[in-house]
Amino acid sequence: MNRGRKLLFDASLVFIMGLLASGLGYLIRIILSRRLTLEEYGLFWGIFSFVSFISIFSDFGLRQSLTKFIPEFMVRKEYGKIKKSIKFVFVVNIVTSLVIALTLYLMSDFLVENYFKNEMAKPVLLILLGYFVFEGLFILLGYVFLGLQNSKIYSLRLFFINFFVLIGLIIFSDFDFLSPSISYLFSVIVGFFLFLFLFFKKYNFFKYSDNNNNDSNNNYLKRRLLNYGFPLLLSSLGYIVIGKIDILMLIYFKSLAEVGIYETVLPTAIILVTIGSSLATVILPFVSEQWSKGNKEHLKELMFNIYQKAFLIIIPVSLIVFFFSTSILQILFGREFIIGDLALKILIIGTIFFSLAVINNNVLAAIGKPKIVTKIISLVMVINIILNLFLIPIFGIVGAAITTSISYLITLVLSIVELKKYLFIKIPFINWIKIVFASGLMMVVMFLVKNSLNFNIFLEIPIILLIGVIIYLLSIKLLKLDICLLSFKK
Repeated sequence: MNRGRKLLFDASLVFIMGLLASGLGYLIRIILSRRLTLEEYGLFWGIFSFVSFISIFSDFGLRQSLTKFIPEFMVRKEYGKIKKSIKFVFVVNIVTSLVIALTLYLMSDFLVENYFKNEMAKPVLLILLGYFVFEGLFILLGYVFLGLQNSKIYSLRLFFINFFVLIGLIIFSDFDFLSPSISYLFSVIVGFFLFLFLFFKKYNFFKYSDNNNNDSNNNYLKRRLLNYGFPLLLSSLGYIVIGKIDILMLIYFKSLAEVGIYETVLPTAIILVTIGSSLATVILPFVSEQWSKGNKEHLKELMFNIYQKAFLIIIPVSLIVFFFSTSILQILFGREFIIGDLALKILIIGTIFFSLAVINNNVLAAIGKPKIVTKIISLVMVINIILNLFLIPIFGIVGAAITTSISYLITLVLSIVELKKYLFIKIPFINWIKIVFASGLMMVVMFLVKNSLNFNIFLEIPIILLIGVIIYLLSIKLLKLDICLLSFKK
């Protein structure tokens, strides 16, 4: 397998396993929505989001540094530096995680009384602090495998977590409200030791010495790791703030029931972003290769096609989820979650913007402009926080959805503006209009069919969906749009 094909295979594998992990994660939410009351469901996911937000500070972005420098050291056969880098990042992660976990433990009574405002939060918070420590180490091992160019094991990290959580929910089912937090702790402990076993089995870590460098060289290596990782930490922080700060504010300003509903509608909408992120992942090696060769005209044409291909899937799929949003919430989670329908519809619109923005940001990173992505995300993060402070106290989950969608739109606009400076990209407006027309026609037909049928909902949805997809495909064909996702011009 040549390098180009391997890159495509690895990217596709990471996407497929990520999609499976997302599916298991969604199944976990469905199970918990049935087992817990709405308030318990909201409290658990609220605490989980709080701990997940804190976890970004556990390693200063050093795990991403390993993915850059380990391959470089391997090429130069500097195996001692690989060992020293891994040891340094692990020590930083362990020390930082323990300090954060201890601090939150000492603050637990204060947080329970003044932030979560529910006595049931304390045992869940303490258990998830253990999850926080082991999860950081487990994910870090995954990045070590990625740096060692073992994408197969790396791609399993999130799948393993969710898989073992499902097993934990079965094993610890008698613990009721504490079951999900115990299951998550169980999943990362098992996952960490499994990955650790695979690491020592595949790589002779103790074979090489890391004592060949003097103190000056050691400090230089650590500075390189930190200097590369810290800007990525800022970028990751921006993404997490945009994705989590609304939930953290809902915990403080609104009821746990609203938190639970929003923790259901947000992941439902975010699944749609995988369409854009998968396309961005697959084409990333090709963008990097063409940029290094100076083929800007080819990249310009490639981006034109990518925008069209992305829209071909993103728009109809988003509108289908939009059309069935009420049924999705009712069937999967229960009638009490239908109140989140408006917020879900707003978020679906936002994910259309963000799917394209993810593509742009990945292209910017591929052409060597990651700092621009960091600036965009940082600016959007500030706007997101300000809007959430104004809209959430007034409109609750709808305000959170509006803020998130506006943030996604701003991210798209800024990324297009920045990308135009380097590639002079053309936007396929005419093709987008055709796709929107075909998708709109699909929606009209689905609406008419829905009103004419009076079947059981489980029979009605497949019929409506099948007719809608047929109408869309025929419309695309008549409008002479290339529907083959892999047919990029060369």
